[in-house]
Amino acid sequence: MEVGPARRTEAILGWGNPMERIRNKIFSVDEANELIPFLEQALDSIAAIGREIMSLKGEIQVLSAIEGSGATSKNLDVRLLREKEARCTQMLDQFRDALLQVASHGCILRDLDLGLIDFYTMSRDRVVCLCWRRGETRVSHWHSIDEGFSGRRPLAELP
Repeated sequence: MEVGPARRTEAILGWGNPMERIRNKIFSVDEANELIPFLEQALDSIAAIGREIMSLKGEIQVLSAIEGSGATSKNLDVRLLREKEARCTQMLDQFRDALLQVASHGCILRDLDLGLIDFYTMSRDRVVCLCWRRGETRVSHWHSIDEGFSGRRPLAELP
């Protein structure tokens, strides 16, 4: 069964959604655009760390089965299991730190796989989201808070 990006992030981290609540800010288009170089680098890093964690989890599952079948701590696979578990713990810490670093800028990571980031902004008297997708050179779309990516519209249509 294929899991969605949010569930995949939860699977990597091993928690539901206890991430520290970080205050979001209201961005201008220029402020959002200034973050794009940082976000490109951060998303690359987060994705690479996530891939490594998922790989390690697969290896740990196999090595745990070997240990569970009676292998002792003298077995090379059991020693390798402990190394992989320690590495996975280290990578999980790096993953959490990288996610918190993105969130600390006030933007919202909506989809890691697609690289979707929202930035709250004001349009007349309501809050809407500026919407950026990894690979785009600048923020050029927006959507209402309730619509998400499927409701993206060009900035020229922002009331």
